[in-house]
Amino acid sequence: MNLDLAIARRRFLLIAAAAAGTSLAMLAGCARPSSDDALPDPGVQPVAFTRLTSDTGRTSAGDPAAARSSLTGFGADFLRAVRGADANTVISPYSLYTVLAMARLGAKGRTASQLDALLGSGGPDPQGAAITAIDAGLEQARGAARAAGSTLVVQAANEAWVQDGLPVHQEYLDELARQYGVSAVTAAFVTEPETIRADINDWVAERTGGLIAELFGEDSITVDTKVVLVNALYLKAEWALPFTRSGNGVFTTVAGSEVQVPMMHAPTQVEGTAGAGWVAVTVPYLGYGLRMTLLVPDPGRFDATLAALDDDLIAAASTSSARYELSMPPFKINSAPNVLEAVKSLGVVDLFVDGGADLSGIAGEPGWLFANAFVHQAKISVDENGTEAAAATGLGIMASGAFAPTERVVVDRPYLFWISETDTGAPLFLGAVTNPAA
Repeated sequence: MNLDLAIARRRFLLIAAAAAGTSLAMLAGCARPSSDDALPDPGVQPVAFTRLTSDTGRTSAGDPAAARSSLTGFGADFLRAVRGADANTVISPYSLYTVLAMARLGAKGRTASQLDALLGSGGPDPQGAAITAIDAGLEQARGAARAAGSTLVVQAANEAWVQDGLPVHQEYLDELARQYGVSAVTAAFVTEPETIRADINDWVAERTGGLIAELFGEDSITVDTKVVLVNALYLKAEWALPFTRSGNGVFTTVAGSEVQVPMMHAPTQVEGTAGAGWVAVTVPYLGYGLRMTLLVPDPGRFDATLAALDDDLIAAASTSSARYELSMPPFKINSAPNVLEAVKSLGVVDLFVDGGADLSGIAGEPGWLFANAFVHQAKISVDENGTEAAAATGLGIMASGAFAPTERVVVDRPYLFWISETDTGAPLFLGAVTNPAA
C-alpha cells in the first residue's frame, strides 16, 4: 500500500502541524502538562510538518511490578555495558527502552526476537503497557508535587519522523499511537537532511530544558535516512527537605585514591536498609512522588555490587527497615555513552545490519530498512536543593544499500544511584559515581 492510500484510509487524518513548537507528544500520563509543569521555551522556531495522526487510543497501564522488573533488569545490563573502568556514568533506562520498543513495533523475525530478548516483557503489548504504567506514575508524581506547592517538572515526550513519501504501514503508525501516544510527522530527509537534523536536535533541546543541545551529530542523518525515532525526558525536582552544606570530606575513588569533595547533610534521618555487603538509603523529592535511592557498597565491593545489580537487588535496596543520618557529596554527570556498541553487545545485532534487519513492519520487505544510528545522552546535577536531569535517545533508520537503630551513612566511596517514581519503582535514571570530583 502506498503512503497516499494509507493516509486516505478512514482512521488517519492529515494535519498541518508545527511539530516542535506547538505539539508536545507526552509519553508521560497521556495528557499535556499543566502550565506550571511546562518547560521554558528556549526560543526554538517551529517548523511546519505534515502530521499523521491515528485515532487509536493509548493502551492501558500494565502491572507496576512488571514495569519495574522490565526496566531495572534492562537498565542494569545497559549500565554495565556502557560504563568505563573508572568513570561516572548516567543513563536513562526509560528513554533507551522506549526508543528500542518503538523500533520493536516494526520488527519481525530474528530482529524482533533479539529485541524481545533484551527488552523482555513478552513482546510489544506488554512492553507498551510497561511504559504506560510508568507514564501513569509520572502523572501521579506531578499531581502530588502540585498539591505540595512544588516546582517539580517531570515529563517525557517522543516523536517519529518519517521520510515524506515513504510507504509506511498504517498498522505501524496505529501501534505507535496505541502503545506510546506517538503520531508521526513527515520529513524531507532526501532534500534537507541537515535542516531536519537541526530540527530534531532543537526538538530535543526544547524538551530537555536545553540540557541536551545536540543529540544527533554531523552525518548521523543523511539523504538515505528514512525514519528517526526519538525520546526525550526531563526532570527538575526539589528535595522534600533540603540538604545543608557540611564542609569538605574525603571520598575514596574506585581506583583507591582519596579526593577532597564538598559534602551535604540531610536535615533529618532518611529511610533505608542494609544488605549483604551494602547499605542503601532513599531520599524523597517534594510531593513524595519521586525519590532517589543511593546503593553504597562496602569498601572494595563496588565492582561486585555492580556485577550483581538486577531487579531483585534494586527492589531490596528500595525497601525500608531502618533510619539513617545521611551525608553525601553533590555531583554532576554528563554522559554520552556508546550505546550502539552496548546494544550490540547485549544481543541486538540484526537491527543494525544492512540487508540483515527485518523492519518490514514499518515499510518494505525484510532487509530493506536497517538502523544506522543509535545515540543517547544523559545529564544529572544533584545539590542541596534537589536534582535536575535530562536524557534523550534517538534511532536513525535507513534503506538498505546506504549506511535498624539509627546509624549514619557517609557516602565516601563509589556508589550506584537511581531515580524512580514511587508507583512502579522503575528507574528513570540509573548511574554510578566513582569520583564526584571528576
